Amino acid sequence: MRPLSRELIAQYDLNIKKYQYIRSNYYLETNKGKFVLRRVEIPKEQISFNYEVDTQLQERNFNGISNIYATKKKIPYALLGEQYYLMQAYESCEETDFKEYEDLKGIITSLALFHKIGVEINSKMRSVEEIKIKNIYEYYLRRRSENTKLKKNMIALKQKSNFEIMFLEGCEEYRELEELALQSIDSQLVERLIKGVKQTKSIAHKDFTYHTVNKTESGKYIISGLDVCNYDIQVLDLAQILSKMMQKNEWNNQILYELIEEYNKERPLSQDEFKMLKFMMIYPEKFNSICFKYIGSKRRWNYSMFEQKWENMLHYKENQIEVAKQIHGW
Repeated sequence: MRPLSRELIAQYDLNIKKYQYIRSNYYLETNKGKFVLRRVEIPKEQISFNYEVDTQLQERNFNGISNIYATKKKIPYALLGEQYYLMQAYESCEETDFKEYEDLKGIITSLALFHKIGVEINSKMRSVEEIKIKNIYEYYLRRRSENTKLKKNMIALKQKSNFEIMFLEGCEEYRELEELALQSIDSQLVERLIKGVKQTKSIAHKDFTYHTVNKTESGKYIISGLDVCNYDIQVLDLAQILSKMMQKNEWNNQILYELIEEYNKERPLSQDEFKMLKFMMIYPEKFNSICFKYIGSKRRWNYSMFEQKWENMLHYKENQIEVAKQIHGW
């Protein structure tokens, strides 16, 4: 077991009873409860912003996140050499597989509560007015152009890999979904949402997926991984997690509808947010991700990974396309 640095632990007002070192993290049992101490590759400014968010959520009695425990000097990180460490409250948890409906509902409800409470978040570390929030519509317009260019480049290849053959045989239906999605929103709608973020000082998780929300033994859902949280459009978190859930559940339209309703019970969506959600659920993000990674790859002759991802996507292709058309009619 890797020894726990005395210099590191001395920065906290804790007495360590015992600890375990698992996957680069120290799991501690102390006189003040259980904690996890983890090394992080996050800028100091982001850590401090996360702590501001964490503190304000605690003050509002939101207990669905892994809270940061400050040092004796009341700073949110410990420093060992030039390396930052975070101490956070810990409960024994397990990842969910996104298959059990009660888990899906619990996760969506937890996110809705996080969003509901995560407004009017004040910060000394960054100004909400100066934050640059990406215009999603303009971004996906660029992605559509790049994906169109990608297809043309593949057609021009004299020798094609198995993946490139598969791509050319099946990409057109996904490109049609791109076009269908882009009919749902425009740049002005996104700018209104961005303006709303700045007016309400709304926080988004920005990495809300299966590995950043876990279930405790008591059935409580804990949100972790707030390492990149920021002022941003909250409904993008919802779209991200719903897309993952749909991939795991063969794009079951009834489940999707019910989960959106669960979110709405706690944190109602505005008309613009609902349109944005429609856009994100129609848009073939998995297809887009494969295109983006392919474009960035330098080893054209070794694409077994892309083949596997493409084949996995084909398992639910028909359902995804059918549901996308239904969503467009909402």
